Amino acid sequence: MINKLDKHSLRKQLLIKRRELSPKFILENSKKIEAYLINLDIYQKTTNIMVYVATQNEVQTQEIIKSAQKDKKNIFIPLTIRRNNTLLPSLVTDFNTELIAGALGILEPKKEFYRIYPPDVLDLIIVPGVAFTVQGHRLGRGGGYYDHFLSQLKPKTLSVALSFEMQILEEIPFDDKDMPVDYIITEKRVIKIN
Repeated sequence: MINKLDKHSLRKQLLIKRRELSPKFILENSKKIEAYLINLDIYQKTTNIMVYVATQNEVQTQEIIKSAQKDKKNIFIPLTIRRNNTLLPSLVTDFNTELIAGALGILEPKKEFYRIYPPDVLDLIIVPGVAFTVQGHRLGRGGGYYDHFLSQLKPKTLSVALSFEMQILEEIPFDDKDMPVDYIITEKRVIKIN
């Protein structure tokens, strides 16, 4: 069993490092990551994609969302249910008008635009994280929302983590509840997990 303190202190260190990244670095490298993603076969063949809306110092996803909608893909934004650490995929048709800051300060659908679908409609999920390993292990923000969500998916649904290269570590603490991802995309490479 992994010591929770190890995860907590590692998460804290990495979030501090990420806050030190310049807006220019974040924007330039997010564009490189987006280009890798949209050229991937697994992206090209998908119709239904769930994407988190990035906070200020994460890999930016807003352009990915807009680009996917132009490509006639259905975009689902996760709706956070805090009482049971659950994510619900909600279809969004207008990124500019249908979102509001949720309980965790992350953009999610406004109540009047809830269009909840079961997770099994999703072909691809774009997953956030604080750190990753090349084996697909992921250190999230600590709420367990994505681990719980990923554990409910059918094997056909692929998960892709977007990460700056500085977030790729040799190892991170993980346990049985932590769900690995299928792909990691950084500004330098695409890592396919076996």
